[in-house]
Amino acid sequence: MKKIVWFMAGIALGAVAARQIEENPAARKVYDNAKLTVRDFKDSVLEGYQEREAEIVKPRPKPAAGEKSEPKAKPSGK
Repeated sequence: MKKIVWFMAGIALGAVAARQIEENPAARKVYDNAKLTVRDFKDSVLEGYQEREAEIVKPRPKPAAGEKSEPKAKPSGK
């Protein structure tokens, strides 16, 4: 029952906020500014993700046929 009350309160607050944004030019300006800020943030995160993914996926050069590759770590002394 408590969850239903919170759900209904959220719907009511959302309706009040939507009405304020429609009727009040100052609220509309704040909403548009917030929307642009969120969009810029989303675009920055997406760009960074794509750059990092390109770095990870980029193929590494393979050693030549006659070359022996060195081990990355020293063998343990066990």
